[in-house]
Amino acid sequence: MANQPIRYGIAGLGRSGWNIHANQIRSRSESKLVAVVDPIKERRQEAIDEFSCRAYENFESMLEHGDLDVVVVATPSVDHARNSIAALEAGKHVICEKPMAMNLVEADLMIQTAESYNQHLFIHQNYRFQSIFTHLQEVINSGVLGDLYHIRNYNSNFARRDDWQTLAKNGGGVLNNKCTHNLDMIMQLMGGKVETVMGDLQQIASGGDVEDHVKAFLKADNGCTADMEVTSAQNIATQLPTWILCGTTGTLTNDGKQSTIRWFDPSEAGEVVVVEGAAKDRAYGSSTKPIDWHEKIVPAQGPNIGSFYDNVTAVLQEDAKMYVTPQSVREVLRVMTEIRRGTNFEVPEG
Repeated sequence: MANQPIRYGIAGLGRSGWNIHANQIRSRSESKLVAVVDPIKERRQEAIDEFSCRAYENFESMLEHGDLDVVVVATPSVDHARNSIAALEAGKHVICEKPMAMNLVEADLMIQTAESYNQHLFIHQNYRFQSIFTHLQEVINSGVLGDLYHIRNYNSNFARRDDWQTLAKNGGGVLNNKCTHNLDMIMQLMGGKVETVMGDLQQIASGGDVEDHVKAFLKADNGCTADMEVTSAQNIATQLPTWILCGTTGTLTNDGKQSTIRWFDPSEAGEVVVVEGAAKDRAYGSSTKPIDWHEKIVPAQGPNIGSFYDNVTAVLQEDAKMYVTPQSVREVLRVMTEIRRGTNFEVPEG
């Protein structure tokens, strides 16, 4: 496919399909939108008017045409696996919106189908390309925090939602449609395989029958823990930090725009020597010499590694390495399954 336009078809022209994927394709010289499918006539006509593409009412009709290289699956979440597998079997590469699937059985079948038909399966976990994420990676890799032992991620708003993502039959809920990004970033930053998971899901403010409040605790095999809270049911007067990274020699606090990093040099701090016996002045003891703390405030902007679609293009045209593998996203889905376990929002595992 080198030096040839990449011909895309988009299934689903809603918020993700139109605002994200069509918007990306329209801005890329090597990309061409040649087909769309959506049940709403006005949306199909909008795509025809701008892109001069073919438009279909059903997914299978679009797959019958051989001039498609990549199918973007931006249909309701519950259809992601079915649509992706059909496109792969039709000989198309696939970009699948998150969540990847409803359960691990579906995810494994998607991966197996891509391998069997020698097609690429991209999962749109695009937050790995954001500058705030590469910033957090850069700080951890610099060593200034020492060994990372805990991550806290917090996102909140208050919303009484009433759209299709509030229904379980569509694969809705905050865990599926927001926390996929948060968990993906957290798990990449932890640097180990998640072994212990505890979760709590609640429905507080929104309509429908799915959760709008998610709390989870993770522990990886390297000892690093993570505390994630993503909620659409809190109206916080003073916004709490979005990210806190805790290391053995420093701490990063991030508000979404900038990070405050406080750290010390362990070679200058000296050892802590325990003093046995009665505590002096009946106080908590701290006779070790004071820490010489350093502090800097920096923009939350890490290295530019390009965009999700930059990587798609590089994989298809230059045989580059896929940055977000379906296997890594399958691991996120595994952890999501464990977060649900024992709650009122547990879903069948296949």
